[in-house]
Amino acid sequence: MSLHLTGSDNPIEMSLASLLANLPELLGAMMKAGGRVLAVVDFPDYRYVQFWAENSLLIGEVISNENLEVQAITEEQERQLVEAGWHEPDGFSPNFYFTIDSIAEVPALMRMMTYAILTILEQGSTPELQTATVKTFSNAGEGVEDMLAARDASRVRIVENWDGDGDNSGPLPFSKDEGLEN
Repeated sequence: MSLHLTGSDNPIEMSLASLLANLPELLGAMMKAGGRVLAVVDFPDYRYVQFWAENSLLIGEVISNENLEVQAITEEQERQLVEAGWHEPDGFSPNFYFTIDSIAEVPALMRMMTYAILTILEQGSTPELQTATVKTFSNAGEGVEDMLAARDASRVRIVENWDGDGDNSGPLPFSKDEGLEN
């Protein structure tokens, strides 16, 4: 599969079933691309997962409560992520993460991410949570050679469309100085 880059401003909406069915191919193509590629998957409830590929490394990430003023996931969901093998947020990532360095490990990351999406984040559990928006791009951290510095420089700050609990009255999930980090 050749990797189709949508660009960071041109997301593609798809069904959750289509995302999961195509996830192995996407992850394999990202690893084979050889350069720096980012894929961000946003869900209707404003939670997300993402993938960062660089050379032979692929990092899968699941949203955490780091840097947020609201609770994106519960303590129980945090516990479930750790029990499922995800690393807790730390200096490497503000999100729960798992790293692979071989194309042979793609099925393991795919299984972990599918479990996180369907079981822990409960996407697909209601009619409103049946879609995902995906964007893929290669200019993340453009001009920055060091991967950790590039990851930090490329953090996306979401400042619109958050309504807390679905009724447009909830607090924004970030301080005015920070922004919500992806």
